[in-house]
Amino acid sequence: MTPDDSDTDDVTAPPDSAAADSSRSDEDLDRRRLIRWIAVLAFAVPVIVELLTFGGLIENTLFPGGDGDTGGTATDGTETATATPGEDAVGVGDELLPDEPTVETVEVSEVRGESASSRTYVLRVAVENTTENSVELRLTGVTLRDGASLESVSTTGAIPAGGAGEVTGAWGLPTDSMPVAVDVVLLRDGDESTSRSVPLKRPPIRG
Repeated sequence: MTPDDSDTDDVTAPPDSAAADSSRSDEDLDRRRLIRWIAVLAFAVPVIVELLTFGGLIENTLFPGGDGDTGGTATDGTETATATPGEDAVGVGDELLPDEPTVETVEVSEVRGESASSRTYVLRVAVENTTENSVELRLTGVTLRDGASLESVSTTGAIPAGGAGEVTGAWGLPTDSMPVAVDVVLLRDGDESTSRSVPLKRPPIRG
């Protein structure tokens, strides 16, 4: 055997075979990575959906009505505001319009009646006029839990500077309904200065 014959017997793998093996290995690696990502997404998507749903439930529970209208201005330029639930709600002992210079204290806020079909909501407010102008407080209606409104106007009449007065409003309630807000108007020297829907704390029921 010549040296040249010995060299020809030492056969190596063709370059094309090595490249094919490398390509196949890369494909297997990419396939494993794809399967891994699919598994991660299959687990993560339901978890994210559950978290978003749970977060929405918490938001609706803690902040009901967060997208609602909370105020505005009447066409005649007087200040207006709509009822907002929560800390702004008033009950017995609270001031009806705390941002006004006059003092309007709720003395009575209760539902009277022996049955759900014959009840009346009664609201009495005492007013101290600490301003230098005459004032008048009017209770013009109430809003019920279902959004319906009951209109009936009661007034203190004109209260002179340094004087005091009171107003009592009464509204017959439909069956199983409760008031959630009262509409009030404050006048100064006969001119309307404030018109507002004030949220109410849940009134007690007196049989």
